[in-house]
Amino acid sequence: MMRLAVIGIGKMGMLHAGIMNALDDVELCAVSDTSNFLLNGVKSLKPNLNIFNDHVKMLDKEQPDAVVIATPVFLHVPMAMECAKRGIPFFLEKPLSPNSAQAQELIDTVKSKNLVTMVGYMMRYLDTYMKAKAVLETGVLGKIITVHSTIYVAQLFRTGKGWRYSKEQSGGGVVISQATHLIDLLQWLLGPVEMVTGHTKSWYSQEVEDFAHVHFEFKSGSMGWMDSSWSIRHHRLMQVNIEIHAENGNLFICDDYTKLYLDDAKNGFNSGWTNWYNPDLFHGVEIDVGGPHYSRQGIAFIDAVKNGKPVTSDLRNAFEVQKIVDAIYESAGNHGQPTRV
Repeated sequence: MMRLAVIGIGKMGMLHAGIMNALDDVELCAVSDTSNFLLNGVKSLKPNLNIFNDHVKMLDKEQPDAVVIATPVFLHVPMAMECAKRGIPFFLEKPLSPNSAQAQELIDTVKSKNLVTMVGYMMRYLDTYMKAKAVLETGVLGKIITVHSTIYVAQLFRTGKGWRYSKEQSGGGVVISQATHLIDLLQWLLGPVEMVTGHTKSWYSQEVEDFAHVHFEFKSGSMGWMDSSWSIRHHRLMQVNIEIHAENGNLFICDDYTKLYLDDAKNGFNSGWTNWYNPDLFHGVEIDVGGPHYSRQGIAFIDAVKNGKPVTSDLRNAFEVQKIVDAIYESAGNHGQPTRV
């Protein structure tokens, strides 16, 4: 039986704990949090659970086989280091850290110990994006010319409170908090980013940005842009759209569908439109708490710890995303000067 511990039992910690505890041969053995309210709440649901208000004491006493870390961003690296020093595999909520420099020692430690890690870029596990990845890997589109992408949500229309809106504690605003999901998808689908040009604007927030527009140059030679905000009306849920324009056609992707257009039939695909909608792509999971993509992510992490299966959204990948974020902020601070990642 794999013994799992969770550091930070807020919304995301509870979600990951619920999913992984339900998997075969996994038992949630302990949680730690600084909030007695949250600890007592989870204890009432699982009376035999060991609870701690100090994560170091929990790790020393429980010696879990794997750990989930779901705490504010500025705590990610020091808490992950406590796991890495003990040789404990860990799942870390995204983003990795306020900036890439703070994460370098952690990257080196994890590499030296060959530890299994995962960072929670869960959109890779949505059916439509997995389908898009499979289509791109066939090479049917030919060379990618450009990508246009947006990520919006109606979340913030007044000055926010708490660590998310502190530049020092969060690392930034909408780019690092929300757009990292889209940056991770673009890098996963199209390959490494070489240069960025970033423009940001604060309107509701005092220390962090509420709007961002970024131009990318990929190492493959393709280019594209991303527009992002958490202050766009009429987007009740976070909504991502990606349009890929290529030599042989186009690929349109969002949470609801993947649509392929080809000038000519190729590689088993028809000419014209081929559409895959979510109901067509859906395949079930053994436990669904916050959506099947969260379950697939948790299953992949547990499978990697148990069986050594590879993890693509690991710490190293998150570090590359973080370096892109750093470059965006550096460019925006220099009035959009092109900046190498």
